[in-house]
Amino acid sequence: MYEGFVADLQMERVISADGIFDEGTHHCRVLRYEEDGDYIRLQLEGEDLSVISLDAKYRCYIKTKRESLLCTGVIYKRFRSGDINIIIFRIENGFYHVPGIKKSVKRT
Repeated sequence: MYEGFVADLQMERVISADGIFDEGTHHCRVLRYEEDGDYIRLQLEGEDLSVISLDAKYRCYIKTKRESLLCTGVIYKRFRSGDINIIIFRIENGFYHVPGIKKSVKRT
């Protein structure tokens, strides 16, 4: 459903007591959306997987051709498959439409 679209991950809050909050935006591409379990399989672009915390809650912004969407959740798994970094993002509470966003989050 969202395959091929860009997605940006931003840390919302740290779950563990000794965790470090990351203010950065991590750029991904949606590989697959699994409706049955509410998971999004993402390809992390241009970064090492170690920048993605397993002990944090994230916001995931997806920009499609017609709409901008937001969902929140946690990283269920992260691993390397061949030459690509894969993140399995577990969605909590579904998707929200984000009015007024015409472009995806600015990429540097």
